[in-house]
Amino acid sequence: MICAIHYFSHNKYELPKLKLLFNIEDLNNSIFDEVFNILTPQQQEQYIAFKASEQAITYRKERSLKLPYVDFNNLPEVFDDKLLKKIILYQEDGEVGGAIYDLLSEDHKGQVAQYNADPRPHFMGNVGEPDTVTSYIIKYGVNPYTRKPETIESFHQKYTIDPKTGDPIPKESNQ
Repeated sequence: MICAIHYFSHNKYELPKLKLLFNIEDLNNSIFDEVFNILTPQQQEQYIAFKASEQAITYRKERSLKLPYVDFNNLPEVFDDKLLKKIILYQEDGEVGGAIYDLLSEDHKGQVAQYNADPRPHFMGNVGEPDTVTSYIIKYGVNPYTRKPETIESFHQKYTIDPKTGDPIPKESNQ
């Protein structure tokens, strides 16, 4: 399911996130039709009226001045530092970040999370933090034991998970 649909499926009368839908159309056009089609006819009319308004035109100009240009239709598999910084600027703006969320792959989201991660994160179990090693790696992009950058794929190449304890076991010791 497209995450953006969640923003619009609660209220059947008012369209609460006009700017978010506007950003989806501008930045993530590949899902716009699917999101627009779940709206009621009344909501669709509200959006069409907003899109033609001076408020929308002004908002688009302000957004373009505030955020650097990114071609969201041609994102590379791995972001370089320059593109990563631009993507993070988009992510930090709620209505813009929500519009591009569905465009980002899990690897992209991991890169953003790793860039924003606490430089000295601590593995604390389930105290507001990830409760497994793999969820920790997804959130912070580092192995909680070695503190080195890690992806889920590279972690599973090096370790197996003990089914009884849930602890990682280096694959070299199994052979």
